[in-house]
Amino acid sequence: MASLDIFSTSRLAALDSYQILDTPPEPAFDDIVMIAREVCHTPVALVSLVVEERQWFKAALGFEACETPIGQSVCAHAIVQGSTLIIEDLAQDPRTRDNTLVTAAPFIRFYAGALLRSPEGESLGTLCVIDTEPRPQGLTAAQTTALEALARQVMQTMEMRKEMVRGVAIARANLQLGESLRAEGIRTITAQEAGRIGTFEVDLATNVMRPSAEMCRIFGLERALSYPPSAFETLVVPEDRQLASSASTRSSGTASTLAEYRIRRADDDALRWVARRADYIRDGNGNHVGFTGTVHDITDRKLAEVRQAALVTLGDDVRDATTMAVIVDAASRALGTTLGGSRAGYGAIDFASDTFRTTQEWTAPGVTSFAGVHTLSRFAHTLQRLQLGSPLVVANVPAASWLGPDLSTYAAMAVKAQIVAPLLRRGTLVGVFYVHDQEPRTWAEGEVEFVHAVADRAYAAIAKVEAEDQQRLLNQELSHRLKNTLALVQAIASQTLKTAGDKPAVQAFRNRLMALSKAHDVLLQESWSSAPLLSVIEAVLALHIDRARLDLNGPNLLLGPKAVLSLSMLLHELATNAIKHGSLSVETGHVTLAWDIDRTTPEPTVVLRWLEAGGPPATEPDRDRQGMGSRLIRTGLAGTGDVHLRYLPTGLSAEFRAPLSLVTDN
Repeated sequence: MASLDIFSTSRLAALDSYQILDTPPEPAFDDIVMIAREVCHTPVALVSLVVEERQWFKAALGFEACETPIGQSVCAHAIVQGSTLIIEDLAQDPRTRDNTLVTAAPFIRFYAGALLRSPEGESLGTLCVIDTEPRPQGLTAAQTTALEALARQVMQTMEMRKEMVRGVAIARANLQLGESLRAEGIRTITAQEAGRIGTFEVDLATNVMRPSAEMCRIFGLERALSYPPSAFETLVVPEDRQLASSASTRSSGTASTLAEYRIRRADDDALRWVARRADYIRDGNGNHVGFTGTVHDITDRKLAEVRQAALVTLGDDVRDATTMAVIVDAASRALGTTLGGSRAGYGAIDFASDTFRTTQEWTAPGVTSFAGVHTLSRFAHTLQRLQLGSPLVVANVPAASWLGPDLSTYAAMAVKAQIVAPLLRRGTLVGVFYVHDQEPRTWAEGEVEFVHAVADRAYAAIAKVEAEDQQRLLNQELSHRLKNTLALVQAIASQTLKTAGDKPAVQAFRNRLMALSKAHDVLLQESWSSAPLLSVIEAVLALHIDRARLDLNGPNLLLGPKAVLSLSMLLHELATNAIKHGSLSVETGHVTLAWDIDRTTPEPTVVLRWLEAGGPPATEPDRDRQGMGSRLIRTGLAGTGDVHLRYLPTGLSAEFRAPLSLVTDN
């Protein structure tokens, strides 16, 4: 890995000039890695800065460590390459295949990193995204372009931060020139370099705050040159006030320099999230004389995090749902609680019966539920818009004259704002998810997207449940018909072979049909997709063997339908032979049936072993006298023919092998 480019004196000096190494997290960088992770659909995104002996992460999502040794750095390879580096499979690339982050936890496999170039052209590190699965396709062209654009945004943020640090240093130097020059200098520098970030300075001796215009706007206060700090502190919600600074914590030097908390704006009572970064101003003797810093409105980021967490929870709630009621309850709760609405739910629409049916919905405390059956004519204009297939977003329902007669319905329901997401099937509107509010509100784009995402997940889950219900009904019908067919075959065989001379052959035929029927019963319990191996064994052998004479041992394993039918016939023949000629022909005999997975072979292989003991010695039948049963046994598991039979003095020993992929194929 050694390269003069990595350890270049000019590169390290350029990085050092930003004074950013080992600094606390900052929202601006956190926002960028969050966007990079979402754009590239990876679990990990990092802002990585490469120095002599380590790479340090200014921002990280999905990666616990804050730094790694230089020997583990993939970003260093990007600096050596001098351009955006994409490695589809780190385990295959000679540069990274021995990297301990690849060969051990967290087992990273995919990497894409865009260089962070200073204005002088020095490569300081990368904005990178990482996945624990290889990506043969790498990134799309659009994702690569976006990653490189975000890397430039990281550098712009670092430049702005560098200038801000420089501005704070200048402001501290100007402190000796007088209070007015200091305040004016901080405002000017911050306005030029921090953009829309509010700033403040508190004189500890007088307890007077000088906020910037932007800080006043964030807190909803009139613009003024000075305020008592309490004017801002009282706007912090009671639950978060311990996070904000106070006169006592500022004076004692215990006020946190980094904090995130919620406020209620003075002008509109809106709930907002702010991030505050501050530091103390010291005099020539090192005593605290002031408290200065920045305030950033991070409401959009916080709400986006809440919505994302709600979607993750919803996915967990509906993933294994088996009823529509569970899905509707989870989706309605996610909509209502996350968006702070008054009512949320799902309504099924049936134009044939002219009904809008809501069986359950989430409501805020004190809000009347809308659940019940309603006529579609009450929502005629609303339905007309929804049939176009797009979400309906209304910020002020009473002012939406296009709703026509629907307005009286909404007035009775106390709905003054709403978002409605339609469900169309083959062009017909069949249902809607909705969220209501009792007050007019301007719905943010992220809120509309959230409703759409919740509805998409819920509709997909509903479709899955309905498909499973339909499949279950179909399976039951097929099962009924197949049982009738097997019964008919048995009846025909009984009548046709009633006068046959070979009675044992007739009985063997009937027993084989019975074994197939048992295998069918086990498969039906899993909708004909798979069946537990142990269940198949117990169902088939119960026809022949007392459970006390049978030892079973093996891991949980799901068999595909083909393997289930093959195994049922194989076990039937083995048990029949054991009863006629083997260990089960005497009272002291028993059978051990064991199975496991052999992973030492090129392909994982299922190994099934049948071992008889306590009975007469096993003798190999004459090949020219072998019947259908012997041929079925030699066919093996899933028809592979991989069979090893040993005729021992202690009894028959049989081993059957088949590839795991073949046995589990459904």
